[in-house]
Amino acid sequence: MTTVLERPIAFDSVLATVAAIEDLSPHLRRVTFVAPRITEAVTAGPDQRIKILLSPPDGSELRLPSGPEWYAEWCATEPEARFIMRTYTVRALRPAVSEMDIEFVLHGVNGPASAWVSDVTVGQSIGLIIPFAVDTTSTKGLLQSGVDYVPPPTSKRRLLIADETALPALAGILEELPSDVQATVFVEVPDIRDIRALPSPGRTDITWAAQTGGPDDAPRSVMEALKAAQVPFDVDYAWVAGESGMIKAARRHLVNAVGLPKSAISFQGYWKRGEAQI
Repeated sequence: MTTVLERPIAFDSVLATVAAIEDLSPHLRRVTFVAPRITEAVTAGPDQRIKILLSPPDGSELRLPSGPEWYAEWCATEPEARFIMRTYTVRALRPAVSEMDIEFVLHGVNGPASAWVSDVTVGQSIGLIIPFAVDTTSTKGLLQSGVDYVPPPTSKRRLLIADETALPALAGILEELPSDVQATVFVEVPDIRDIRALPSPGRTDITWAAQTGGPDDAPRSVMEALKAAQVPFDVDYAWVAGESGMIKAARRHLVNAVGLPKSAISFQGYWKRGEAQI
């Protein structure tokens, strides 16, 4: 992880080019982007949020935003004429070679980003809003820098819950897990073929729930797996990310059934069922 300490938080837009495409599974595709300014980019944590920018629905040319009032100007623009903006996770950042990896979920053409990545080719361009300065000196600074996974320094027993949209963030979290930390992990994916290795220097216990393709007695959803599991009594931090209905149900279960304090749970809705979020 690249960090910059005690500097003002700064994000800016860049025009990036697709340099490589790799299908990791039937529903996950990794795209490598290059741009000269990526050499200056930084991240604040393994679930670093960024924005991808696509051409407006009316087919006009993508114009990168700039200046302190860009978001207000974007909101004031007619929906058909303003660029499409979606939130994704930095899967890997390699400043030395000006490269950034983003993993996309393939859900057909029912969402603008999924539609774009379904037909993406090397050499295409896309807009990105990425961090060039972050604040890792405090929890508040980390959150404002675009990360949500902020476990207490004393945390040794963590619970991590994700669906396929949060799988890139989860993979990054596990890669940075300290060797003396135990993580109990629940992951939901569309198909059993989407299950993949999640290496970690920490100690992990991973339960996968595949919506299709698994044995008849296997869990089909992360909530089914979570309710059937014996969650360790000494969990001191939980991170839950994915579909908004799932994270609400998971948080409710962790508070009411497991007894985890609300203050120990970090939860983020990446998308909402029935809406084109990706």
